Amino acid sequence: MNKWVLGLAVALVVAPVRADDAGDAKAVVTKAIEAHGGATALGKYKAGFSKIKGQMTVFGMDLDFTGDMTYELPNKYKLTISTDVNGQKLAVEQVTDGKNFKNTLNGMAVKQTDAEKNELAQAALLQDVTQLTPLLVGDKYTLKAEKDATVDDKPASVVTVSSKELKETRLFFDKKTGLLVKTERKALSPSAPGETKEVNEETFLSDFKEADGVKLPMKLLVNHDGKKFMSMTVTETKLMDKAEPKTFDIAD
Repeated sequence: MNKWVLGLAVALVVAPVRADDAGDAKAVVTKAIEAHGGATALGKYKAGFSKIKGQMTVFGMDLDFTGDMTYELPNKYKLTISTDVNGQKLAVEQVTDGKNFKNTLNGMAVKQTDAEKNELAQAALLQDVTQLTPLLVGDKYTLKAEKDATVDDKPASVVTVSSKELKETRLFFDKKTGLLVKTERKALSPSAPGETKEVNEETFLSDFKEADGVKLPMKLLVNHDGKKFMSMTVTETKLMDKAEPKTFDIAD
């Protein structure tokens, strides 16, 4: 079951770019930062907590789930998911403190492969990327502008983000509103019980609401290789300066 939520814990052929595309990309991100509440509001909060509910499709089964997610920039992340499979209640917890990793199923530790640990690390880094402001600070991230695309029949500006630790990720911003409406990257997904494979993951973000001065998406749709993997609604969210340290406790 723990492998089923890898796609939650969080795609791509990149078009050729011009030498001056970094400047274009920064302009797109700058507009997006303003659209999401401005640099001051975004920079104020380094952590966040959300309660979630939704449905995921695995091995031909549509499973309803509830859970919560906590993060602290740049690399701390915790996800808990509860679901029911043929009458059996399952609870999954995945945690990283930036260096160490923990994965449990119904409270019992589950061994993780290096690829699975890296996928959890990617989920934490994606929080840093979608915060947007870190993209324009220092040289941690490399930005490249691409040709415009279409998301939900609306034109979108596209920026590719890469770094030493992050898998290359494409960000799609609505050209009219400036909001981040889609991300795309390579991700791990369950292919059979006990197995995973790399897929093209597209995450669509919608139903933006303001929370603590920041516009956040309340609905997400995740496709793997063009097929629906998960839909999710945020039922409660809170932004914070930092999370409780024990949230990311990896101790046995």
